[in-house]
Amino acid sequence: MKRLPIPGTLLAAVLSCIPLVHAAPAASALPVVPLLIGDTLDEQGKPRPMPAVKRKVLDAVAQELGVTFEPRTYPWARAERYAIDGVGLVYGLPKTADRLSALRYSDTASHNSLWLVTRSDATFPFSRLEDLRGKTVGTVRGYSYGPEFDTARGKLFRTDEDISSRGTRLTRLMLKRVDVVLLFQPDGLSAKDLENDIRAFMAPRLPAIGAAANAGFSVLPKPLATDSGQFFAIARAKDDGIIDRINAALARIQKREEEARRQRAPN
Repeated sequence: MKRLPIPGTLLAAVLSCIPLVHAAPAASALPVVPLLIGDTLDEQGKPRPMPAVKRKVLDAVAQELGVTFEPRTYPWARAERYAIDGVGLVYGLPKTADRLSALRYSDTASHNSLWLVTRSDATFPFSRLEDLRGKTVGTVRGYSYGPEFDTARGKLFRTDEDISSRGTRLTRLMLKRVDVVLLFQPDGLSAKDLENDIRAFMAPRLPAIGAAANAGFSVLPKPLATDSGQFFAIARAKDDGIIDRINAALARIQKREEEARRQRAPN
């Protein structure tokens, strides 16, 4: 039987009946809440598993709310349209002026940095957006990288939009179809950490690329953006207290994490 999206009013009613305690009820009794998320694909266009970092955030918030999130993945442009149309909550959709007028956003649920990846034989100095002048930047189709970047598209630099497949986009970089690829990564990873992750991820794919893969990958030392938050959001007309409850859950999670960090800190 097909499960229908939970409208905002019903979702708020479900959440309003849940006591704000940390312990969650048995899994079988948890209400299911559809959650719109942009897809991440492999080179064949098939969905990849959700990254562990994202899953950890969603599981923590769901536990606080006493619900089970049911991720529904779509291309970002469609996920945005469904969210604005009031289909349900969306997670990970960046803020823009237009979206802020249509959606109510939660407080920050997690933090990301936006890194620039190049071929090792084609690095360039980068400290500001102007340094991308004349370059072709590999981006995810339908995704926003912030108002300043979006305004500069097609003027300062051109973008090569592709599916949300890291392997496909990095392969295009090796083949010189683009000059640089943008990758979001959770805060805490350094440029060197990301380079090592990329090399391990791409190692099985390099033989098929051929001689072009000999250059290797480099992550530029300065990210394009830091502290780029990840948020929950819902259509303003459908927000009957949902975002307030999510914000309260995020605050409790953050407080516990801060207490745990203090306990681990040396005296």
